[in-house]
Amino acid sequence: MQEENNVHITSEDGVNNTLENTQPMPTNTTKPRKWLTPLVVVLITLSLLIGGTLLALYNSKVQTYIVGQVAEKLSEKLSADVSIKHIHYRPLNHLTVDSLYISDQQRDTLLFVEQAHISINLLGLVDDRLDLTEIALKRPYINLHSTKDSTLNCQFLLDMMQQTDTTTSSLRVNVDKLQLTDVRFRYNELLVDQLHLDLTLPVFSSDSLDIHINHLALHAQYDQLDAEFKATLHGDLDSIFADEMLLVYRDQRIFDGDIAVYYPTNLDSLSIQAHCNDLYCNYAILQDFLSQLRTKPIHLPASLTTLGHVHYRGAIKGRLEHLNLHGAFTTALGSVTVNGNVGTDTTLQDIAFRGNISTNGFQLGKILRHKGLGKIAMHAHVDGKVDSLRLTECVAKADIHRLEYQGYTYRDIHFDGVMGVEEVSGQLHILDENITLQLNGLADWSEEDTRLDITARIANLRPHAINLTDKYPELSVNAMTYISLFTSGSRKQMLDNLTGYLIIDTLDVRNGDKRAMMEQLKLDIDNLLHDGESTRYMRLQSDYLTANISGDFQYRTLPHTIQNLLNTYLPSLIPHSKQKNEHPNTLDFYAYFRGLDTISNLLDLPYSLPSYPTIKGFINERVNQIGLQAHVPHIQTSGTQIEDLTVSLENSRDALDMAVYMYNRLPKDNPTAAKIGDVKIKVNLNVLEDSVDMKIHLDNTDSVRNAGTIHISSLIKKYANHPLLNVHLHPTNIVLNDSAWTINDANILYTAATKTVDIHDFSLNTDYQSIAVHGTASPNEADSITVALQNIDLQYLLSYTTAGNAISVQGPLTGWATMYSLFTHPMVEAEVTIPQAGLNGTYLGDLTAQAYLDRKEKNIIINGTVVDSTERKVIDVQGKVVPANKWWGLDIDCDSVDIRFIDFWTHGIFKNIQGRAFGDVQVSGQKRQTWVIASAYAKDVQLTIPQIGSTFYFSDSIFLDSTAIRIPEVTLYDKEGHQGTFNGIISHTNFKDFHYDLHANVNNLLALDLPYTAQSLFYGKVYGSGSIHIKGNDDECKIMVDARTEANTKFYLSVNTASEASNSSFVQFTQPSASNNLLHLLASPPPQNETKLAKRTKLQLSLQIEATPTAEINIKLGGDDGIRGRGEGNLKITYDDSSEEVQMLGTYTLQSGTFSYALGNIVRRKFDIAEGSYVVWDGDPLSPTVDITGRYHTTASLRDLFGSEFSQAATNRTSVPVNCVLHMTDKLFNPILKFAVELPQSDESMQSQVNSIINTEEMLMRQVIYLLLFNRFYTADYLQSNQTIGLNETYSLLSSTITGQINSWLSKLTDIFTMGFNFRTDGEGETASQEYEANFQIQPIRQLVINGNFGYRYNDLSNRPFFGDLDIEYLLTPNGKLRAKAYTHTVDKYSLKQANTVQGLGLIFKHDFNWNTRKKRSKKQPVDSILIQDTVIKSKDTILPL
Repeated sequence: MQEENNVHITSEDGVNNTLENTQPMPTNTTKPRKWLTPLVVVLITLSLLIGGTLLALYNSKVQTYIVGQVAEKLSEKLSADVSIKHIHYRPLNHLTVDSLYISDQQRDTLLFVEQAHISINLLGLVDDRLDLTEIALKRPYINLHSTKDSTLNCQFLLDMMQQTDTTTSSLRVNVDKLQLTDVRFRYNELLVDQLHLDLTLPVFSSDSLDIHINHLALHAQYDQLDAEFKATLHGDLDSIFADEMLLVYRDQRIFDGDIAVYYPTNLDSLSIQAHCNDLYCNYAILQDFLSQLRTKPIHLPASLTTLGHVHYRGAIKGRLEHLNLHGAFTTALGSVTVNGNVGTDTTLQDIAFRGNISTNGFQLGKILRHKGLGKIAMHAHVDGKVDSLRLTECVAKADIHRLEYQGYTYRDIHFDGVMGVEEVSGQLHILDENITLQLNGLADWSEEDTRLDITARIANLRPHAINLTDKYPELSVNAMTYISLFTSGSRKQMLDNLTGYLIIDTLDVRNGDKRAMMEQLKLDIDNLLHDGESTRYMRLQSDYLTANISGDFQYRTLPHTIQNLLNTYLPSLIPHSKQKNEHPNTLDFYAYFRGLDTISNLLDLPYSLPSYPTIKGFINERVNQIGLQAHVPHIQTSGTQIEDLTVSLENSRDALDMAVYMYNRLPKDNPTAAKIGDVKIKVNLNVLEDSVDMKIHLDNTDSVRNAGTIHISSLIKKYANHPLLNVHLHPTNIVLNDSAWTINDANILYTAATKTVDIHDFSLNTDYQSIAVHGTASPNEADSITVALQNIDLQYLLSYTTAGNAISVQGPLTGWATMYSLFTHPMVEAEVTIPQAGLNGTYLGDLTAQAYLDRKEKNIIINGTVVDSTERKVIDVQGKVVPANKWWGLDIDCDSVDIRFIDFWTHGIFKNIQGRAFGDVQVSGQKRQTWVIASAYAKDVQLTIPQIGSTFYFSDSIFLDSTAIRIPEVTLYDKEGHQGTFNGIISHTNFKDFHYDLHANVNNLLALDLPYTAQSLFYGKVYGSGSIHIKGNDDECKIMVDARTEANTKFYLSVNTASEASNSSFVQFTQPSASNNLLHLLASPPPQNETKLAKRTKLQLSLQIEATPTAEINIKLGGDDGIRGRGEGNLKITYDDSSEEVQMLGTYTLQSGTFSYALGNIVRRKFDIAEGSYVVWDGDPLSPTVDITGRYHTTASLRDLFGSEFSQAATNRTSVPVNCVLHMTDKLFNPILKFAVELPQSDESMQSQVNSIINTEEMLMRQVIYLLLFNRFYTADYLQSNQTIGLNETYSLLSSTITGQINSWLSKLTDIFTMGFNFRTDGEGETASQEYEANFQIQPIRQLVINGNFGYRYNDLSNRPFFGDLDIEYLLTPNGKLRAKAYTHTVDKYSLKQANTVQGLGLIFKHDFNWNTRKKRSKKQPVDSILIQDTVIKSKDTILPL
């Protein structure tokens, strides 16, 4: 809407006068023009006035006068100072103002403009519009600050601009462009210098100040700072909106987002609302900003640099004292989400924060500079205040989901705490799987006394799991702890005024199955005042330690007291304390230890203290006295025992005396014990005025003599303000290992100022060995120390160290070595020889080695050779040492080196290693690391695995590196030439702590070859096909075998430790006894130690054996008693010598075999085992379950059974083949026995007649006993005779004894042939007869068995005195089910056949069947002769005639 063109003029008295712009009325042109002349005069006059006025305005004096008047009027109206130095107006379009100054109402500078340029377009006045095309201000200074009423000092100007008189017409002011150059702007303490500003203002109304700014560019420079500000602004004086705001600082985008500022002219109401797409900061930017803000340099903690680039994305809104943050910070260490309020003042010194902080993985350790700390994931609520950049109050509650510390991630941590200026309290709960902690604490220093209270309960603490220690993986700790301490006074006095207690209640520490308990540990600290004298004490009481310190002393000055006491005797070494101690300290102390062996056992320490060590002493500074006594009755270590260790220390005014005594005992199994023996050691020290006199006394009374006194005197002086130590070794003769050694007079000088050691004429000599050292060691490269050696027995020296158990070196060492720059970059030159050098008892040859300096390269060059007795070089060594980077390397070339020295290191794995090695070995190292690379060809290698006794042979390549010896797939042989393949790896740590993992696949290989010993559980030869896995180390060995037995296998299992097997009065399986009771076989078990394996590397054996009929299994029951047979089955044998437990599982079914036992010490009978018998193991190998049917074959006269009723008229022989049948079931050593008598070649009628006589259990037992003892039947007539044992019985017993002895001899020569003899007489007168009979068995091969007997009978009625039987059997199949048989037998008189002999030839097929009887049997039963409820069921072989 177009406004009327009115000009409103307001007079000084406030009257508003309006001049209406009226136009003259038109006149009649026909009238005379009398008015023309006056009008011309008026116009000329006005022109002259206007022109004169304009000319006057061009005059500087007129302009200055007008400006002065305007400034004066403004000053009066504003109540402030306004001045303008000069003004220059160029009519119509330009105005220049110089030195514009406006003060605030307190007469302080508000605005100063050095020069202002204003471009004006007056044409806009026609429309009540003042167009200012450009305003340029040069070097303006704007000084804003808050007044006492919290308003700005420019508020009076803003108020004036907002005053509007409704009677005054509005004049619109338009400003097109505003330019500010070199602006200095101050707001309170904030100062911005050299600010450049370009603004475009489309609309500027003087009455409403409606500002709409489309673009704003800001370039600011402060020192080396460079910032750029861009935004789209709009709003008014009550609200300014900056859209798409971008702030760039040092070429880095600092802010990107939108900001709204409300009430910018009123600090009390000013608030902001910002949406941050990206608010950026880093360490340098923040430090510079705060320095500018504080107008002084500020140095932030260096750890903040780890945050890297910090970005905030989110919202910020509120007033400066109450800003709300809702967003996330992203840093190089992780992201943090913040939702809370931050309040501060304009100085940013006082800050308050309240809100929630969350992170899912912030790297806390890096910002705290703690290497052990890692990431943290938590949610916390924090309410805190910062005063002058110092935290003064904080309440925090945190749920820490994860916290990494020392490489372990703790979980479920809850914290609730309060921290103030004078108090800290809180609770900490940890519910981790490897630690449970409940801690409550309070620290209060608000009063005069400082108080500390802590209660902590620890459960299931596993130090190894949470990486507090790399030892004790099974260690766990449970405890309850209370701490209550008080102190007062200044910081200097707080330690001395400390009182209170510490209690650890119910400490329970476990390490596997080991445990240590402590009911309570209590530490009391108190100060007592009695009769004006102060007594301070610290008392500790626990199950393992009782200790006490009491007296008039101060904790903080105790170290200075001890330092000054020692300074009295060693002033050059220990300086006098500079701290003045106005209160002399006096105290007594003691400590009594007990039960420390429990702790040593719990922690597997290398030493233990089973006795009760004690320590007691005193310090009296008033008289400068100190005393100490310590006594340890016994210290046990792995290699030695120290008894009666005593240490005493006392002083007088002149000297300090110390004595140490101990009795060193070495266990007899210690390799050093034989060289040193038990030694009494006594050390006396006397310290006086910087001199130390020490005597070391050695003495023992063993067969190996060690004795003597070593006398050393030392003098300490000052040189260049550093100690100088002169050590003098007095000439001494000592005896070591029965050898007399002489220590010559020598001096050693150490100068700390120059770090120099001078050794003069040190030598140690015996009859044929000597060591001499002389020279200087210092940082100077020209200084050197030379060591000369003559005929040194290296193994003798190694035996005094732990290396003596790891390596054995033979040969005398002679040579020299010169060492340079020992304290900087050590260099060595050396030359040594070892004639007839040996390693681990293996002769290598004559060794010669040299080391010399390459001074140009500053390296050490090493050359060495070993030549054998034929002058052939077997080892060549080339090497180099680079001291600068501590690197060394050796290249070793081997040519036919005897490898028997390896046996020393692998005795737990292999033994009897032999062979030759060819190849290259490269060894290098740097600092503490060593690398080995070797490729060797092992030729004619022989090694024995002691656990199985087998020896193997191979020739192939072996590879070795820093961690392992690697064996590829090689072909190996046993001692009989059978082949197999072998591969594996033997890992090690610096050639110690060997671990091996070996595999073999074999085919008919001799897998077990163990000779018999009294301790053998199993032995023999086992040929097998299958796989072998050997795994273990020096301490234990696991052998896992999965194999099938092959031909020629003979395996023996010794179970001769079983107790009495049965309470039967007839049979017992036992060792041979001296008893002559023929009806009892008495037990005589071997000594206990015979049942144990010899001490060896811990062995775990697992054998999965598929037994085949080609293998012979022998179960030894003691002496020559046992079971011997062939059969088949799957057996699993496990053995662990740590528990000495053998487990055996499986069923072994016999196809053939024998078992035997001795009848007293007179005769031994052998039973043939029937096919189908079996042995079952279900765990204990000494207690198998058996089902065995055995037959003892003999011949006996039927006359003994039938008596006088027997007639020989119808037969040609009186003796017939007889079998004593024994059926044994249940446990081997507690069997159920069944007996029977068979006549295998007699017909059924004869068997029936025999059964009619042997018709009771008692008669059966008598007949069996007689047949076993005498090879005769028993008759009642015989028992009624006058003779106890007749002549025939004597002959039978004698022939049985001779037969047993012959067979025992034969078994030692061959096992394919056995025989027996029998002689008997019968009858009287015409019926008298004599028989001579021999039995034999021949088995030249497994498949062929020949049994027979032959004899001669003499009597008057016989016309065929010779008789005999022969059976030949051949196995056609490996399992023996199909076989061929041929026989010829003599026909007895009861046979229906008329011929004297009968022959046969045929095939035999045998198979096992399950019998369904009244008594159900769960296991397979033999077919040959099965006894069921005393009923004998016979099953004949099925013979298929050809």
